[in-house]
Amino acid sequence: MPTLNRIQAGLLRRLRRACDFRLVRWHRLAQHQQTWYLRKLFEWLQTDLVIDIGGNEGQYAKFIRSSVGYRGPLLTVEPIPELAEKLRALASRDPNWTIVCAALGASEGDVEFKVMNTTPMSSLLEPKRDSPSPLMQYNRPVSRMQVPMKRLDRLIAEDPVLSASRNVYLKLDVQGYELEVLKGAAGLMSAVGALQAELSVTPLYEGQPSYLQLLQFMEDAGYSPSLIPAHDYEQFPEMVDFDCHFLRRDLLKGYLGRLAGPSE
Repeated sequence: MPTLNRIQAGLLRRLRRACDFRLVRWHRLAQHQQTWYLRKLFEWLQTDLVIDIGGNEGQYAKFIRSSVGYRGPLLTVEPIPELAEKLRALASRDPNWTIVCAALGASEGDVEFKVMNTTPMSSLLEPKRDSPSPLMQYNRPVSRMQVPMKRLDRLIAEDPVLSASRNVYLKLDVQGYELEVLKGAAGLMSAVGALQAELSVTPLYEGQPSYLQLLQFMEDAGYSPSLIPAHDYEQFPEMVDFDCHFLRRDLLKGYLGRLAGPSE
């Protein structure tokens, strides 16, 4: 009987795939893929907290709420005070949305933050002066400010509501500072079942880790790539960076084990 059930399930999957045609604008393909993926992932993991690091003007938070449909606790961390205030205005209508104005890293204290002429590219790191990438025209510092740096694990531990979460999803958009943020999240990672980060192929910042370094770090931390959505076609033929979704390997192993069913 288990064998028959697996055959039936396989036939149903093939039928669904054969009938699954969708019309999607090319520039929205990656967003469409991530919407589908995160809906399934959040339901399976029973995600009870999403942490949005590098909130900017709330683009990711709006995506999580409107497209993915996640309504649970959401923490957005944004170091630029002006943008943090805009986020607080948006969050005033969402009781499950918390805004923290700070940078994140492996240590704590005041640090210099570089605000670029295109704010999504603002960073704790200095932009590279010798990068050949055409994106460097959007990566020039227009101001520098002192901002508080916090460790993510301590930030969560200090909040009784957020610290009660057991199934955390982590999103990183920190322009070259991913490894330092992850080091400062060490005490939280046992609750982080999945996360996504930008991996750098063409470094735009001084001292920015490469995609190979970040992949190795995630491998050593017990995570495997789970989804790499469509590349930004506007970067052709250069690949500056790409989004990568990671899933903790013990969860992946358990999921695959259930799919396989009981051994005969």
